[in-house]
Amino acid sequence: MKKVSKVLLGLVLMLVAISVNAQAAEGEFFVGKWNVIVEGTPQGDSNMEVRVEKQDGKIVCLMQSDAGGEFKPVERLEITDTELTAYWTAGGYNVYLFLEKVEDNKVEGSLMDMFDATGERVVEE
Repeated sequence: MKKVSKVLLGLVLMLVAISVNAQAAEGEFFVGKWNVIVEGTPQGDSNMEVRVEKQDGKIVCLMQSDAGGEFKPVERLEITDTELTAYWTAGGYNVYLFLEKVEDNKVEGSLMDMFDATGERVVEE
């Protein structure tokens, strides 16, 4: 009986360790800098720089408000291994950007489900 309980305890601990590692890796694909182009907005095509970073063990998303401007954290972030949705307020409107993994360094999606968005990872040399 002791042997069975030790085996069960070992299995439970192994499953907990696997679960913790899986959660830590959630969203890892998106960590880095991304150049995102949103096409067809009323102001024309819009270039955005998006940074996804780990801060205090948590993944956060920062958006650049203006070209060369300050990066600000988004208000809400939903992220998985293959999808990212960032929510923030701009010009008094609640907006969101959805991106989905297409290739190792490419994403596609939309801004507000109205404007097509494509993105490419900035590869540091």
